[in-house]
Amino acid sequence: MRTLVVLTQPPLPEGGAPGKTAVGLLRGLREHGVDVRAVAARRGSSVAGDVPADLPVELVDVEPPGPWEARLGRLRRPLGELGSGSFAARVREAASEADVLHLEETETAWAGEGIGLPSLVHVHFVARRDRDLGAPWRKQFREVLDGSRAERAAARRHRYLVASSPVVADALRAAAPRAEVVLAPLSLDPALYEPAPLSGPPLAGLIGTARWGPTADAMRSLVRDVWPLVARAAPEARLVVAGRGTSELGLPKSSGVDLLGEVDSARDLFQRLSLLLFPLARGSGMKVKTLEAMASGVPVVTTVAGAEGIEPSDGVIVHEDPELLAAAAAELLDDAQARRERGAAARADFVRRYSPRPATEPLVELYRRMA
Repeated sequence: MRTLVVLTQPPLPEGGAPGKTAVGLLRGLREHGVDVRAVAARRGSSVAGDVPADLPVELVDVEPPGPWEARLGRLRRPLGELGSGSFAARVREAASEADVLHLEETETAWAGEGIGLPSLVHVHFVARRDRDLGAPWRKQFREVLDGSRAERAAARRHRYLVASSPVVADALRAAAPRAEVVLAPLSLDPALYEPAPLSGPPLAGLIGTARWGPTADAMRSLVRDVWPLVARAAPEARLVVAGRGTSELGLPKSSGVDLLGEVDSARDLFQRLSLLLFPLARGSGMKVKTLEAMASGVPVVTTVAGAEGIEPSDGVIVHEDPELLAAAAAELLDDAQARRERGAAARADFVRRYSPRPATEPLVELYRRMA
């Protein structure tokens, strides 16, 4: 069975969230014996780096459209940049040698138009669950509207849809009652993540792209609302906040809090942490930072949204109230043995459920029905 996977960005161990999960996706499919090849878009915003040599990926450079072309394109094809030009042409050529077309993320759905192959779209999140529309004159309004329109188009044009979490699956079933919706979690390769030592002074942390609204809000809540409560209960503990755009949030500087900004390696940061503290108020789909913490054997204290798509695990503590989040974090930061036990449980559950082979099993079963 020959499968062509279309990616919005190169698969990189230190790439963006879709790039990291693409590594797990492709390695999982190969473990199942699928003859898989991938075409990935490389744009100016793509993270630099070399694709792992074992992955059969062709990178295609994509130039951004001009201002007027972008405006007209949004009317007809929201988020449709990959549906035309050299990238779409290369996808059509590569699809001639495939039995199944796998379109990873909503943005790739337009690249599958007019290709006479059984195809699926793997939807990672739902735009309207992540952010409100806001004022019509703001950039957020256009971004959320375009995302919602692209999701509806993808759902209505494809018989087979794959969701990263039950929340996303329910949204897809409501949007496309006649489609077959399959649940398949996102995946990371545990071989890329060494178990963290969880030793040394207690250190909580959060890493993410602060230019994404839900993550920015979680960082603000962490520093302003949750961490002061943790610091009173566990005065020896420290907090680090890292990621692209964190310096632009205007977070207050306080004792015991380090604002690192963008770091070279998320994996290296997880090696330093005692726990991931992630007070996410809203946001759909699986959260890659939660998966990375579990893969690194780092316990997680988060909300329902932060643990979306994660099966119950002793390594992931879930609360909604800031005081309960703070209390759970302080207890772990004060108890090294509890951290080690929770961290070991997180790693074991990750390997059992979200490593490449088990995470991609629902996809392989779907490919067989499609082909």
